[in-house]
Amino acid sequence: MKRVYFIGIDVGKDRLDVAVKAVDPSQASQPTKRAHQAWASANNEAGIEALIERLQQLDPVLIVLEASGGYERRAYLAMRQAGLRAALVQPNHARAFARSMGLLAKTDKIDALMLAYFAEVRRPEPAMLPTENQSKIADLRGVRSDLVDTRTAYNNRLKTASETTRRHLQPLLEELEKSIASVEAELKQAVEGNPDDAKRAALLRTAPGIGPIIAATLVGELPELGRLGRREISALVGVAPMNRDSGRQHGKRSVKGGRNEVRDKLYMGAVSAAKWNPPIRALYERLTAAGKLYKVVITACMRKLIVILNAMVAHDRPWSNPT
Repeated sequence: MKRVYFIGIDVGKDRLDVAVKAVDPSQASQPTKRAHQAWASANNEAGIEALIERLQQLDPVLIVLEASGGYERRAYLAMRQAGLRAALVQPNHARAFARSMGLLAKTDKIDALMLAYFAEVRRPEPAMLPTENQSKIADLRGVRSDLVDTRTAYNNRLKTASETTRRHLQPLLEELEKSIASVEAELKQAVEGNPDDAKRAALLRTAPGIGPIIAATLVGELPELGRLGRREISALVGVAPMNRDSGRQHGKRSVKGGRNEVRDKLYMGAVSAAKWNPPIRALYERLTAAGKLYKVVITACMRKLIVILNAMVAHDRPWSNPT
């Protein structure tokens, strides 16, 4: 029987370590100490282009890359656009998988081979691919976030700054304000320049608590919104509570994983919605009165909010105040 291939790629800032696991479909899955093929490609445009050509010749069943602070994005998008089935996994999921096999050693080559085996065993589904305009929205939103964080750091520094420090920081803050305004204008133009994205952003903004930046984040970085069920979208964002029970012990529920940037913006939306969005406010007040911790309360509000937004997009209906 013809062998099939699973690919694992360990992502670094400058290099992509690739491991190919050859599998006989008639035999049970099992780990291997050596890759069928292994090589490294430069994590740049030329290296990724050569990598894709080589991968297309193998025609793999699935390629798995570990999310690596954004260094994986260019290669991942290029593979998907080339028609290759590629999926991203969170580092903690990949590490837990390796530990479950008793694999404590960690090198780039070992990690790549482990990811290839992860691809074979776990078969993660490739996420929905954003459009070119959605990728642009995500990039601009990320730039704005970095600029705002820098502005916050400088403003905090000014609170106790000497006159000398203040003299240097003030011009930088003025330039930051200009840059933020420029990026926000470009972000608004990107959202409104595409009819589908503009329509979705406008729909989301009808919900109390959802402003232009949160709407842009959801449009650009959560294209699955409205296409998944309530449990799936909650887990994807990272606001679905996870059980921690064993025998008679009942641990605290917690949230893990998900898309950090989306969850961060959703947090801000939930804080606002807890004041101005009636169903979210009612949930917030009920859980607070029950003595729940603030973190538990606001996470529950985030989950309810994303479920509402998901239903709005799925049914193409603006928010309406339930009576």
